[in-house]
Amino acid sequence: MSETDLPAPDSDELRQLLTREDLRSLYLFLYDRRRNPPTMVEIRAHAAAANGESHSQTDRRVRELRDWFRLPVVRTGRVHVYRLEGRADEQQGERSGVSPKVRGEVLSAKRCAQCGKTPAEDHVKLEVDHKIPHSWGGTDDMENLQPLCTQCNHDKQAFYSSMDPFEEQIRTATAHLEPHRRIGELLKAFHIAGVDTPSRVVGVVASMHQYQEDWQKRMRELRKLGWDYDTIKRKENGRIRSYYRLTAFTDWPDGNIAAEIKRREKAKKRAKS
Repeated sequence: MSETDLPAPDSDELRQLLTREDLRSLYLFLYDRRRNPPTMVEIRAHAAAANGESHSQTDRRVRELRDWFRLPVVRTGRVHVYRLEGRADEQQGERSGVSPKVRGEVLSAKRCAQCGKTPAEDHVKLEVDHKIPHSWGGTDDMENLQPLCTQCNHDKQAFYSSMDPFEEQIRTATAHLEPHRRIGELLKAFHIAGVDTPSRVVGVVASMHQYQEDWQKRMRELRKLGWDYDTIKRKENGRIRSYYRLTAFTDWPDGNIAAEIKRREKAKKRAKS
């Protein structure tokens, strides 16, 4: 699909495709800015002026629009911009989404999976959250869903939206079930792009399928497989941020990665004794 496949902003086709005014407003803004794609700061400013939306609401609209259209984040100089390129390869906007039955099963836990608050005791409202967002390759499968209270869900969306510029690299890694492979493939994707990997992105990707209490240990264990990386510290907005720069990598071993790491650790100990 190409830019020529984009429906005109005032067309009946677009009104049938995007039934909500807020989505059509965002589409119109991005459509008009095809030759000069906007940054997220500009998108948020437009949405606030046009619809009075908060940042988290705008971030959600961007993710929703990707159900119908390709909207990659592209690095231009020192900034990242959102470029409307064409229709999505698959019209995800037509999917059935989370069924009422599955939604009920997810919410039956009656407790926020993040803060532990409950509707009965804390008077919070629970929402169905996708552990891995659709835009990062997540699905509507039960394993990818969890109950979150409204506040935790909004906080998570705001945090995840800050990583939108790295969406392409994140999608490369999310499909892998083993944390070592997710981390390694993420480092490789950033390496190929010529960009250092932010530690906060590594932490999120490492815990996507199962929470990793010590994902830094998984990082260090990659060295036992012949991988290596440098750690870079940078001061940004008054805070010290950590980044990783991949310097060496090898093919993944056959079979279970964690088991192979343990095997090599034991072999090294035997060699020393």
